[in-house]
Amino acid sequence: MLRAIIVDDEELSVKRLGKILTESGEIEICQTFLNPLEAYEYVKANPIDVAFLDISMPEINGIRFSSLLLDSDDSIDVVFVTGYDEYAVQAFELNALDYLLKPVTVHRIAKTLDKLRKKHQKTVAKPSIEVRLFNGLKIYLRDSDTEAVKLRSPKTEELFAFLVCKGTVSREEIIDTLWGDLKPENAWKNLNSTLYYIRKALSASQLRNCLIVGKHDIRIEENSVYCDLYEFEQLVKQIRQTTEKSSQLFERAEALYTGELLKGKAYEWASDQSRQIEQDYIELLETAARFHVQQNLLQKGLYYFCEILKMDAVREDINHEVIRLYAELGRKNDALRQYRMLEELLLRELGTTPDPQMREFIQRLTHS
Repeated sequence: MLRAIIVDDEELSVKRLGKILTESGEIEICQTFLNPLEAYEYVKANPIDVAFLDISMPEINGIRFSSLLLDSDDSIDVVFVTGYDEYAVQAFELNALDYLLKPVTVHRIAKTLDKLRKKHQKTVAKPSIEVRLFNGLKIYLRDSDTEAVKLRSPKTEELFAFLVCKGTVSREEIIDTLWGDLKPENAWKNLNSTLYYIRKALSASQLRNCLIVGKHDIRIEENSVYCDLYEFEQLVKQIRQTTEKSSQLFERAEALYTGELLKGKAYEWASDQSRQIEQDYIELLETAARFHVQQNLLQKGLYYFCEILKMDAVREDINHEVIRLYAELGRKNDALRQYRMLEELLLRELGTTPDPQMREFIQRLTHS
């Protein structure tokens, strides 16, 4: 979806054009402006694809404003909107994408959208950066081990991580979460200054398109970012929904989970999400273990069950699976050792003993 702004000093014209563009499903209206100077400040800090500009405006007319706009970013497409057709020749001399006469119509805007569609029908570029949230927070140039973005302070890191984890977030939610202990005016000031430092860091790395700052909401543009968390969540969803599971899916998910979410970062807001992701990972390991056992790949199934015990050693049911697999693989001593470890752990942690059926199993194994 293309990101757009509308600049027109007539409020009714702004609303009409905005409604038609939004209903097209092809344009995201990032912001509308009655004042071109405010629009110019916005564009300096926020990437857009197309600007719909009224020509007849006080202070700065649309043609002058388009020159300022293109000096800032010459990749922006300009569409002029006006009630007077005498500007048409001048507009196209400035290489405007299109020229609309008021009142705009759905039929006429469809032609403009067709021009935009044809111009932007290119192979989707790979994300510019790679954000790794498992086992810490690191930001790399895509397909490189070189860290791409150096954020200024722990708070800029936290805000960036919060945006990546949460998606689109309102300014109020950010303030309540990250600066809830401050007075409102100080909290808003801190948010704006922290956003400035993130934008500065992204711009320095030629990654300014990653951060979208709206009047009410702020978000990381997911199409510009590869994130290990995003891929992991997609894989978990895919594994849960498909009946055609494969070793490759499990191996990819395991490779992604290199440690707990944002390990080493004491972010209170991340604790619930981190626990949920860990539970999802344990569930995935158990699914992988049972899948491989069903395929008679006992050694691989054993491996995944043992990985669960590294994270949750007191799981008696998983210990039972490990003991039985050791026995089935002919590794009697390993089965007995695993049972003794379970016996000691249950007594120490829970003050209990192993299930009677498992004790009977071990007795039979001992005398076999």
